[in-house]
Amino acid sequence: MDNNIEKVEIKISYLENQVKDLNEVVVNQMKDIDALSIQLLKLEQKVLDLIEEAGDGDRPSRKPPHY
Repeated sequence: MDNNIEKVEIKISYLENQVKDLNEVVVNQMKDIDALSIQLLKLEQKVLDLIEEAGDGDRPSRKPPHY
């Protein structure tokens, strides 16, 4: 019985470490997604500014349908 409990405790410890590691990955990915979202918004604004400077003063008045 004690051996079974020890095995379960070892598995739980392993799983706790794995969850901790996966959580770190998720947090880092969320930071990357946030940074990329900001970068995308800046690039979108630059493109719109370049379109306006090019003499095509018609800025898109609404977002594309996939937004």
